[in-house]
Amino acid sequence: MVKGSIVSIRVENLYPHPENPRKDVGDISELAESIKKSGIMQNLTVIPLDALKEEPDKQVDADNISLSSDFIVLIGHRRLAAAKKAGLKEVPCRIISKISKKEQVGIMLEENMQRSDLTIYEQAQGFQMMLDLGETEQSIAEKTGFSKSTIRRRLNIAKLDQEVLKEKQDDDSFQLSLTDLYELDKVEDIETRNKILSEARDSRDITSRVLSAVRAAEKEKKKIQIVTMLEGMGVEKAPDNVDMWSGKWKSVKEISFSEELPEEISLEESAEPYYWRDTWSGVQLIQKVKKEKKELTPEEIRRKEVEQTKKNLEEKFYEMAARRKEFIRDIIDGKIKPLKDTTELQKLLWEALIRNEVYISIHNVKSFFCTKGWYSSTNEEKQIAEERVKELSPLHQALAILTSKTHINPVNYGGTFNKKEAKTLEAVYNVLKLYGLSLCAEEKELLDGTHELYVKEEKNEEK
Repeated sequence: MVKGSIVSIRVENLYPHPENPRKDVGDISELAESIKKSGIMQNLTVIPLDALKEEPDKQVDADNISLSSDFIVLIGHRRLAAAKKAGLKEVPCRIISKISKKEQVGIMLEENMQRSDLTIYEQAQGFQMMLDLGETEQSIAEKTGFSKSTIRRRLNIAKLDQEVLKEKQDDDSFQLSLTDLYELDKVEDIETRNKILSEARDSRDITSRVLSAVRAAEKEKKKIQIVTMLEGMGVEKAPDNVDMWSGKWKSVKEISFSEELPEEISLEESAEPYYWRDTWSGVQLIQKVKKEKKELTPEEIRRKEVEQTKKNLEEKFYEMAARRKEFIRDIIDGKIKPLKDTTELQKLLWEALIRNEVYISIHNVKSFFCTKGWYSSTNEEKQIAEERVKELSPLHQALAILTSKTHINPVNYGGTFNKKEAKTLEAVYNVLKLYGLSLCAEEKELLDGTHELYVKEEKNEEK
């Protein structure tokens, strides 16, 4: 055999490479018909069977191997499949040998890349294979022509749970896109990425969950910094069973996660020690309240318990309101994709505004951009808010106004569930769900009245 010559090999002696980045050869009908008429116009590249396991120096020489031996296809997997479908018995091949496993994968990947033969997911697996075989992001970039940032993103896709990824990819109703997968890159923790991908209802839901996860991670970092400063000052963590509505504790100050961290934390001298506890919005500094003991009547105890329960529920609804405002801010800032069809949105938004009896005013729109409220903001902050309002579309202004009724919660005076107010609040969530907002299990219980904190209504039994 002349070195490098093209030879004919029976198709029954040719096998696909087990590490071929392309797992699906796709529709080969047209290629098979073309091969029937004109034959194979470009040869396959194959390697001896032992090249899969042996090191290059121990592999059989390509010029000395029998053509009746078994070979592994390196380049031409689609052509081989089409040739078999067309009924060919032999195909033209060039035999090469003395190449490492890393070189084999590199050749297959580069060949497929140049022909746009790989899906995003197959590219991801291919890059990961090259990385596992000792390549670097730089060397992969040089061999494939892809930028290092693209390669890094593909490698992040390869780290995802592949079973879940395939499930979402095959679900036409989910409409998983490359943009969605790039959104997941914003989440540092791979387990959280997989959890988001697994639990997301659709493409839009991924964006919403990613934003929540990123924000939660940022808050956790700030919390660690704040707690480190406080514990350096001798402030200990508050007991887990602290109940701020019991009258036994008082809040001294809160260091908000939404603001710049202070260079130092000042505390007034006090005989009573300070403790810290984390809340949804920041780290709260608290102290015990000294009170003279007073014997309460059973009715006073019952009222106190009901009031405490009601306040606990109201605090949870306050946190939900803060999260709604945060989500709407993401919509206005363009972090969440706009809806293509706003017909349903306009209907539900108008219903929510009416149900909540929202006061339509430019003041409410401007207040949306003031973290501490309009009257507590500086002139500079008010000026920034006024400039932002000028940029808003009518739709975004209406969404901003929707946050002005933060006090709405379905809790009656006695701590029981108020179905009418719950429907009012659900109208707001019906709007935000269109953008992909997901409710956690506790939020659903708070809205449907099944949360354990609600005081159960007594039923009158007929005698």
